[in-house]
Amino acid sequence: MTRSQQELLRHYGIRPVKRRGQNFLLDGNLARAIAADALALGDEILELGAGGGALTVHLLDGARTLACVEVDRGLYALLQGEFGDRPGFRAILGDLTRLDWEEALAAAGPRPVIAGNLPYVLTSLVLFKAADLRERIAGAVFMIQKEVAARLVAEPGGRDYGVLAVVLGSVFTIRQSRTVPASVFWPRPQVHSAVVSLTPAGDMPDLEFAWFREVVKRMFGQRRKQVSSQLRTQFDLSPAEAEAVAVAAGLDPGARPEQVAPGGYRRLARLLEPKEVCR
Repeated sequence: MTRSQQELLRHYGIRPVKRRGQNFLLDGNLARAIAADALALGDEILELGAGGGALTVHLLDGARTLACVEVDRGLYALLQGEFGDRPGFRAILGDLTRLDWEEALAAAGPRPVIAGNLPYVLTSLVLFKAADLRERIAGAVFMIQKEVAARLVAEPGGRDYGVLAVVLGSVFTIRQSRTVPASVFWPRPQVHSAVVSLTPAGDMPDLEFAWFREVVKRMFGQRRKQVSSQLRTQFDLSPAEAEAVAVAAGLDPGARPEQVAPGGYRRLARLLEPKEVCR
């Protein structure tokens, strides 16, 4: 594709749709670098929110199969028009909030890499879905809001540390590879972005993970309260029971949720788990 992203969008009569959070990436060198990050994890790719194909064209340089999801019919037509005849390429007209993930994954390959420049309003939805799919994918590379990236890689004790860091950090090794200025997008967003890579790590069965996620969510419901207090209110434990559970998990009952490392939450979840949760 020799035309610039702006020329291509103009050719197809595409204008950004604000309600869909569309911000088109214009920097070809950055798109190439993000594609390289994704292809380093595998050559079967599921691209989310492919837009005007800024990332797509570079993914096709190394992908064996590439399935692109796009909700905008005009952009879907652009993707079909520009890449429809490329081997291994498939465009899927779909909304990420109602996506048939089984179909999308099957179109991309047996164990694809998920990649994309995510609409900010859908970032949390996609990140947690990636966690649910951790055993079905080879990893993920996303461009997301810089503040969300900071929350993903946050360490215990910091103000950015919360549910996102604990849950995603328990099933992925997360790396922030680069920050991205607003100037490389059209239109310019009000925030800066960052590129993160997620590589599956650890082994947590689905039932255990679902309960673990629920425990973490409850514990961070009031993050300034002490661990023992949250255990009492969120899990209906007596003061003595709450303290005993915290100690058994290797936690300081007087610590706050934001001070507990992911491993501590996994131990806590196992102590609190319902009988139907498999270990």
